[in-house]
Amino acid sequence: MIVELSDTNTHLKGTDTVKESNKLPKMLVGTDEFYDLVVNSDVFVDKSLMIKELLEDSGKVILITRPRRWGKSLNMDMIRRFFEIEVDEKGKPLPLEQKINNKLFLGGTVDLGFDETKELKPLKIADIASSMKRQGQYPVISISFKDVKGSNYQDIENGIKEQVIRLFSNHRYLKHYIAEDANLLDDVQKEKLNRYFTGNLDQEDIKTSLRFLSELLFKHFNQKVYILIDEYDTSINSSYIKFGKKSEEFEQVLELFRGMFGSSLKGNSCVEKGVITGILRIAKANLFSDLNNVTEYTLLDEDFSKFYGFTQAEVDDLLIKVPLSTNTEQIKDWYNGYTFGGEIIYNPWSLMQCLAHKGKLDHYWLDSGGTGLVDKALLSDEMQEDLQNLAAGKSIISPITKQISFADINKPIGLFSLLLFSGYLNPTVQNSEENIYELSAPNREVRHIYKARMLQWVASQLKIDSSRYYSFISLLPAGKVEEFKERLQELLVNSTSFYQTGEKKAELFYSGFMLGLINMLAPSYIIASEQESGSGRADVIMIPKAGKGDKAIIIEYKIAKNTEDLLSVAKMGLKQIIDKQYDTKIREYKHVKKIIKISMTFCGKKVVLEYQID
Repeated sequence: MIVELSDTNTHLKGTDTVKESNKLPKMLVGTDEFYDLVVNSDVFVDKSLMIKELLEDSGKVILITRPRRWGKSLNMDMIRRFFEIEVDEKGKPLPLEQKINNKLFLGGTVDLGFDETKELKPLKIADIASSMKRQGQYPVISISFKDVKGSNYQDIENGIKEQVIRLFSNHRYLKHYIAEDANLLDDVQKEKLNRYFTGNLDQEDIKTSLRFLSELLFKHFNQKVYILIDEYDTSINSSYIKFGKKSEEFEQVLELFRGMFGSSLKGNSCVEKGVITGILRIAKANLFSDLNNVTEYTLLDEDFSKFYGFTQAEVDDLLIKVPLSTNTEQIKDWYNGYTFGGEIIYNPWSLMQCLAHKGKLDHYWLDSGGTGLVDKALLSDEMQEDLQNLAAGKSIISPITKQISFADINKPIGLFSLLLFSGYLNPTVQNSEENIYELSAPNREVRHIYKARMLQWVASQLKIDSSRYYSFISLLPAGKVEEFKERLQELLVNSTSFYQTGEKKAELFYSGFMLGLINMLAPSYIIASEQESGSGRADVIMIPKAGKGDKAIIIEYKIAKNTEDLLSVAKMGLKQIIDKQYDTKIREYKHVKKIIKISMTFCGKKVVLEYQID
């Protein structure tokens, strides 16, 4: 997408009247339909030069992987609209005056119905004559697996079958080749084609569906075919989460996709080019093992990098044409921070949602749904130390692999590769030969996701849901320290036996608990972790924001080596808060009436809390 405010006008047929409006530009957000975006939205990002790069790429089959909600499906629909031959109900190419797709790229008058038309401006690709020669010149097979999910193999097969039947219904004009007097197909082929239109398909029909359709389209148009496969890995990733442990059943899913991809894209002389999109390149699934002609482009590669997400120039242009009261640096802090293929990139979904909501900064990408693989990874015990570091703005050094094996997702290299290619990390090259990268949270929105998952992990260790956890934490700002202490001890007693798995996990739980506490209170407090005040540094100082309360909180937390030391260590911590005057900074805030000084000491499932309220 480009961010460009169209200066298009809506005309009433038969008159010279032009309807103009001073209202905010009309925005269509979240659509995967290229036509709708170009015709019905005044604000869109023009990524049409991707077509030029696609034509110039020598790869016979191209695999492009990008995070969810980064424009994969929209770009695929743009590619379809560009190359597709527009036909009538009999499969005959439409005359130029009846075509719509060419106007989406070249510009022109589009009929909106209700005696209204709209003038479209040319897109960038319109200036590339060599590309425009190929507009509308190819039959196109376009299929998406983004909605194919299920709890078992049969669900997946049924979902794919529905997509295949729908795909053939888009080419209903091929039905006349089933007739007895049609000589393009032999009897076996006619019988097979009839099954696709009646829906009576077996597994082999599904596997060979794309190849069979490409052969039919080639015969019909005497032109090679573009095959577009969108979200190829969605069904596979979902199946792995749902029933991946049932190895035989999961292997059936892989075998079905392996058959479809291999049949349609290997040695198929009817194919001009294949384009596949997904989030991950799945290793050891052998989905493309039979294909020696696949060229892969990830977010680490320069090729196609500027066509997914928004560049800084596009965002600058957008913010000029869609004025917001929100500070541009705030928008950058929330949604920028990605460096993909050498380009500084914004999250397109979040940015467009922010514009549509008049500049409101929110966690739009998080709220748009996640991938089960990522959620599973972020909630794993192995991830918690790194998650806490990433949430705190620190970085991690790790090797990255472009091909991810399900078996390796619980290992550091697989885990960080999954997070990177899913859009949760920003990469900076450290050693290109060894594929070593410095990885960090790209922006505030992603850091919030880390904090949210960290809270989930802590709550799961305490065997408590998020709402009850928040009610428990809220006891502190209410000044109910005794009740907080009793509740904390009760939760620890009933919690998962994290302390039995080693000192390291116990420490991670304690630090995660503290970070969770801080994160829950962040909306109402100015929070400083290890903030210098007086003659030392407090673990946490929380000062209520104006109008959010009058109680400040200082917390010092420690871990005792044995339960006999709990009380003495807790008392020492409180003495440290008082002696080192950690409250010095707080006293600058006149609206603060009380300061709650707390020293917590943990050991296994026991906690001792000493406090003083001034």
